[in-house]
Amino acid sequence: MSNDDPFAAFEPDHTFVMPSPGQRPPQAQGPGRGTEAAGAPAPAVDSLIPAHGINPIVAAASPLLNTVAQIRATLENPDTEALRARLVEAVRAFERKAAQAGVEPRKLVAARYVLCTFLDEAATSTPWGGSGAWARQSLLVSFHNETWGGEKVFQLLARLAEDPAGNRDLLELMHVVLALGFEGRFRVQADGPAQLARLRERLHTLLREQRGDFERDLSPHWVGRPAQRQPLSQLPVWIAFALVGVLAAGLFLFLSERLNARSDPLFSGILALRAAAPTPPPTVLAPPPATVPRLASFLEPEIRAGLVAVRDLEDRSVVTIRGDGTFRPGSATLEESVLPLLRRIGEALREVPGPVLITGHTDNVPIRSARFPSNWHLSVERAESVRTLLAGLVAADRLAAEGRADAEPVAGNATPAERARNRRVEITLYRGKP
Repeated sequence: MSNDDPFAAFEPDHTFVMPSPGQRPPQAQGPGRGTEAAGAPAPAVDSLIPAHGINPIVAAASPLLNTVAQIRATLENPDTEALRARLVEAVRAFERKAAQAGVEPRKLVAARYVLCTFLDEAATSTPWGGSGAWARQSLLVSFHNETWGGEKVFQLLARLAEDPAGNRDLLELMHVVLALGFEGRFRVQADGPAQLARLRERLHTLLREQRGDFERDLSPHWVGRPAQRQPLSQLPVWIAFALVGVLAAGLFLFLSERLNARSDPLFSGILALRAAAPTPPPTVLAPPPATVPRLASFLEPEIRAGLVAVRDLEDRSVVTIRGDGTFRPGSATLEESVLPLLRRIGEALREVPGPVLITGHTDNVPIRSARFPSNWHLSVERAESVRTLLAGLVAADRLAAEGRADAEPVAGNATPAERARNRRVEITLYRGKP
């Protein structure tokens, strides 16, 4: 193994101070210190993930730095020799990566010394490495033929700090090692933690002066650009036409709603007009009445089920279907559940000759929408929906549709139940033309 001196390239006439007797690292603490399960396997070199950064030494040393936490957390290690062999190979891998990154040999030797000392301290702080077995075959012995570098690392730090610009990468590595818990000679000193904290702070300040202030913005382009408002004179012509169209449509809907609101009472009054009964003509014997159209017999099952009501009069048959359940609320679209009933009515109409009038009725609650400006429009659309469906079963020239809105109620409109009776569609089969 190499026994290169980390001070050789930095200071020819150096003084090496050996640790005083009795100041060797303390024995490892009890088993309660670790957090991993006993016998946790040491990491394989091939499984270490390479790191990258602006500092080539720290980037190459990242796998070794990551290994320190795993070593500290391992409670038992029955094969320390296997772990040492893995770490030796990892140190060699660090040397190869650092050399490939262009690190100078003198800096590489110093960085290896710091890393070996850091790894040895982590191993000797464990129950399995604190008994002295690791110290006899430590990484520092293998690479530098020394037993403990806890004092020499800080001497090296002092020498490197004399030229921070030229030794910045090494100083940053030592700052990382101190941040990860390396104590060295300060482990055995009474005020060691306080001195170590002050040393880390001075080193941090020194490195900040070399690197400069860090980039505080998370993104180089986070500041938005001021919006440039486009003058109205530069807007495209189509936007002006679109605005005019929107205003015209809104005006049309408003006027349509107002017109229907004013015309509804007038329309209801017109529908309510009834011509005065004419003077009855002289009594003349009428011919025998024609056969009265009968639909009740055809729709008897539906009548018993309460789906429809049928009135067979002398000259017509009237089939009444309730609007609730036949159409979707506020719509002229037929519900799927009512289609079989309407087809059954169409089959019954097909068997009896005569014209058919479909009449839509509503309650007196006004409807206001772009689709249905008034109740009359809704009643017409509902009648047309029924006529369209029946046209597939009955000749189209026999069918006609009309809307009566709320002009012909069959009940009052004071309660929801009464209004529900008024919402209906009547299908009238005439003996002759209506």
